[in-house]
Amino acid sequence: MVQDFLTEIRRNLTEKCGVIPGNRLLVALSGGADSVALLHALHSLSPALGISVCAAHFNHMIRGEEAQRDQRLAQRLCASLGIPLTVGARDVPALARESATTLETAARAARYEFLRRVMPQQRADCIAVAHHMDDQAESIMLHLIRGSGMRGLLGMCYRSGDIVRPMLSLRRAQVVEYIAQNGLEYCTDSTNLIADGARNRLRLDVLPYVREHLNPRLDESLCSMAELLTEDEAYLSAIARDALDSARLSRGYSRTTLMELPAPILSRALRMALKEAGVYADIERKHIDALTRFLSARTGARLHIPHIIAKIDYDSISFGAEVHHEPYCVPLPPGEAVTAGGFTVRAALCDDPLQRSPHVAFLDADKLNGTLCARTRRDGDRFHPLGASGAKKLKDVLIDKKIPREGRCMPVICDEDSIVYVYGLCVAETAKVDEHTRRILKITFDKRPNMDYND
Repeated sequence: MVQDFLTEIRRNLTEKCGVIPGNRLLVALSGGADSVALLHALHSLSPALGISVCAAHFNHMIRGEEAQRDQRLAQRLCASLGIPLTVGARDVPALARESATTLETAARAARYEFLRRVMPQQRADCIAVAHHMDDQAESIMLHLIRGSGMRGLLGMCYRSGDIVRPMLSLRRAQVVEYIAQNGLEYCTDSTNLIADGARNRLRLDVLPYVREHLNPRLDESLCSMAELLTEDEAYLSAIARDALDSARLSRGYSRTTLMELPAPILSRALRMALKEAGVYADIERKHIDALTRFLSARTGARLHIPHIIAKIDYDSISFGAEVHHEPYCVPLPPGEAVTAGGFTVRAALCDDPLQRSPHVAFLDADKLNGTLCARTRRDGDRFHPLGASGAKKLKDVLIDKKIPREGRCMPVICDEDSIVYVYGLCVAETAKVDEHTRRILKITFDKRPNMDYND
């Protein structure tokens, strides 16, 4: 039976986890039976597979002396096998309070942050965790109870980025048997024996009842279902990827194209778009449903979802962070001025030949009234664009030019009467240079990097 256990892990490592000779695996070693068995098995297989093994133990500072006991066991085990071990600790209860999350969520976040910090220190290629088939079935059932979509029913993968799960096809009973046959010492987390949370109640009460009275092969059935759904999901995701690429614009995505997609493809395409925008967590079905409805919103509409804002501009939907610009107004004497908006503005009389550019303004100095200033737009601003028949609201001018809302934070140059230049757009008809001009005022802008203005 020991050989069967090792054979299964070896097959999973090479065929499903993508581990190759020369890789170094960092084992997340809690001191419990599962992680102890995984560490021992990988150590036993390392010569044949041409891999090396190291370990990391994280003390969550939740269980007092019991946690110290787990740490000491991890240290003894690694010392006996000659495996390098890195130990870390963090006050997870305090972290949970500070971040207003559950203890379980805070513990997971702190643990994986520690493991990924240890990876480069140990020159590891991936992190090996000890999830097995019983854990897989437990996770799938928990997602099912909570009303998850297909993604939640897929369960855990043998490899997810830098995480590998070589024991995912093995039952908990096989792990216990391997431990006993090899005489391995391990610790039991007492909190896992208390049915006080959803996962523990499921593990201790619900799943044993179903196995005994309804389906003794429940775990195999759930995991088989997950494998079939994984194939379906891969197929649908490939279609959604092609559809999203077809909807891609220079800025965002065509909402007309997206609205023509079938619901199962659209939901996946929207999730992909959010990931491209940097959102990897906290997106639920209600957010995707809200985005689907939002596709038909009017131009200028905004929708706040976790970590990001969706924006409608004419036929496009795009995603980005909300950008707040502090209002400013700085005098613009001959010389230069620096605005809070990230520009250095220079004004000087010149004899340069006129160059048509929306980023350089040539004004008739004698048509200007009083001191100039560079400032942010204000509600009610009016502007008479070059060549236009008259003045209108600047907001309407920008809308007519189809300038996206997030690109309308450009500075404007004003005299004491009116706006004489809008950066990135044009000068005012009332200040233009013509055949009667005697003095030309040249205004140039140097924009600091990474500012959110349209060029």
